[in-house]
Amino acid sequence: MSLRRGFKTRANQISVRLRKGQGRGPEASIDLGTIFERLSIEIAPLSLLKGDCQAAVRRLSITDNGSFSAATLPVDSGRRIIVHNDSHDPRRQRGNLAHELAHLLLGHPFTYPIDPSGCRNVDRDIEDEASWLGPTILVSNEAALHIVRQGFNEDTACEMYGVSLPLLRMRINGSGARIRHRRSYY
Repeated sequence: MSLRRGFKTRANQISVRLRKGQGRGPEASIDLGTIFERLSIEIAPLSLLKGDCQAAVRRLSITDNGSFSAATLPVDSGRRIIVHNDSHDPRRQRGNLAHELAHLLLGHPFTYPIDPSGCRNVDRDIEDEASWLGPTILVSNEAALHIVRQGFNEDTACEMYGVSLPLLRMRINGSGARIRHRRSYY
């Protein structure tokens, strides 16, 4: 993952600012629904499209469940809608939604997921930024440090922040929470 200099600090600042906007402390969990509502972003589960594209929904939610997590689509008048795979575990869904929110907060341009030749269209730098900011929105550096300082077990922390175990571990490791906690004793 290659992120520009200072991006990780900026990502945490965004995460803390979002919490402040909800009247929460920097270590608190966050309500994504409130953010989507304030930004007028509609959330649509993939299963909602079952009537219009039954074969595609079946493939993405059952046959090849890991091939689609979420996508942000522009609609009329500048509105945006996030279609997400609701066949995933609810905690993973939160991670998927936070990833898409990260794209929007960072002002990433909309790109079609498939290019004209039929190949997957991915801008690695943009995806890396969203892959860092999304989890940081859910578990700020302060939240990761709080988890470590309080000695919460992983299951409790995942429940508190509504995140998957891989996301929690990524944020605790990525924030340096354990190292910061050890250093605070000396």
